[in-house]
Amino acid sequence: MHQFGGLFLGSMLCLSGAAHAQVSLSPGAELRMMSFNIWGDYFKNPVEERDLAIADIILRYQPDVVALQEVTANWWTSRLFTTLAPAYAPVVGQANGKNNYTPLLYKKERFELVAEGWDLYHEKLDRSKGLTWAVLKKRNSGKRFAAFSTHYWWQGTPESNYIRTVNSDMLLKRLDALRSQYRCPVFGGGDFNCWADSDPLEKLWQNGYAGAQDIADTVSPESSHHGDPRRGDDGKYHGSPKPEKNEKRYSIDHLIIPPGQVHVHRLQVVLDQDALDASDHSPIFMDIILK
Repeated sequence: MHQFGGLFLGSMLCLSGAAHAQVSLSPGAELRMMSFNIWGDYFKNPVEERDLAIADIILRYQPDVVALQEVTANWWTSRLFTTLAPAYAPVVGQANGKNNYTPLLYKKERFELVAEGWDLYHEKLDRSKGLTWAVLKKRNSGKRFAAFSTHYWWQGTPESNYIRTVNSDMLLKRLDALRSQYRCPVFGGGDFNCWADSDPLEKLWQNGYAGAQDIADTVSPESSHHGDPRRGDDGKYHGSPKPEKNEKRYSIDHLIIPPGQVHVHRLQVVLDQDALDASDHSPIFMDIILK
């Protein structure tokens, strides 16, 4: 497991030069989960230009559990994790010489780690696609739940939809095993690389799960994916919402819950300017209560 460094920064709200007030949990909710594809450095988009901004966003919204995607080796050694270390612990980072691109983080003070795991969907095809899971126990009540982070196959070729459907089969197998063994709610999310009405996600809906964006009391109307930020004349990255198809039905990032066990008060797409500048995906979060 990757171990965080011990660096503590005096202010958790002013990491990249701009102070932001923390965003409170919705009234009546008991925890917040965020999913965030942080844009792997595959495209000459250096991690060190964006790591403190990503940390700022997480600390601003204070999710209890964070599902990350595209966490490359350079991300693991970045200031993102040393900055978050005072508050967050990792679930299965770099292990056995392999890099986990889909880790989970959780608040150390609120939760105790009961069990953890990491599955790859198809290592020979793409070692960055898989799921990380954790069973967590609330320290104040002993209530348990399982959370996951995932990233599905990405291409748009004719066979790709089938590959993502296989990803759903593998995800369901793991989630069913967790529900059976630990008898607790299981929820999570990530970058599914497909819309809510696609075959891969329909398979999840047909097996007892629902998308938070479809059932939350309050839902952002925008899409979660806005495209690559571009360098401006100032040499810095700048992002903006999509000019077209900027509707929630075109989101490819999803948070998934079992409706009978979890109530979603709020599903939010984060459109803060620093979030648009730092990644091609906006983070999404849900405020929930466990029934």
